[in-house]
Amino acid sequence: MILNTLKLSINTVLIYFGILSLVVAMGMSIWLLPKPKQKEEEQPITPPIDARDEAGRYIQQASENFFYHEFDEAVNNYKKAIGAYLEDGEPKKAAKIFESIGDLYKFRRNLKEAEKHYKFAMENHRKNQDSLGEARAMNLAGDLYMERGIFFPAGTWYKKGLELVKNDPPHIVKALVLENMGHYFWKTENIPEAIVHFTQARDTFSSLNNQMGYEHMSAVLNKLRGGQSHSHQIPDEGLNFHTSPPPERKS
Repeated sequence: MILNTLKLSINTVLIYFGILSLVVAMGMSIWLLPKPKQKEEEQPITPPIDARDEAGRYIQQASENFFYHEFDEAVNNYKKAIGAYLEDGEPKKAAKIFESIGDLYKFRRNLKEAEKHYKFAMENHRKNQDSLGEARAMNLAGDLYMERGIFFPAGTWYKKGLELVKNDPPHIVKALVLENMGHYFWKTENIPEAIVHFTQARDTFSSLNNQMGYEHMSAVLNKLRGGQSHSHQIPDEGLNFHTSPPPERKS
């Protein structure tokens, strides 16, 4: 019986060894087969990267850095985006990136660095003769102080921004600066001036077909006027629609 068992074990080993040899032989045959040459025209080609694509990638990377709280890396990528935009001859877009860096420092509650980069944005917008961009950066600088209850410097920035756009046609930047001026006067208990600026902001939102901004300003005015009745719907005359996305920063 022991002899039979031993023979069976030997046969099993021989079978396994034979299968293994066959697999190895097949693998060697495939490996030794000549590989087809790739035609020259089929070779992968890396397309040239222009500055705009490069800037976009840096901005995307900065956004990812921000998501993961990698703030220093985010600032570095924003600065690379500025360089790429300048290289491509798009200084207005480069100037706006300074606002994004200011926003990042604002999020980190670094008032000094945030204001410094908003000022960089203002300077570059001024060089580009972009009054709307400059006013937008001033509005952001005012928000830095307003959100912390430091009203005097906030009002100073808002007033400077309003001076730049007060005679311009309706624009979202103008509407937001007027709204913030209204909040400044409200916080400093100058209700008549608050009502004047909120009214102008409401009318500007109306001209822009911005339902959300219009309704918000109408509600604020209703509260300031002691509950006086006021429609919260933009009048139908001259409007193509009654809904719009929330206000965005636009150049």
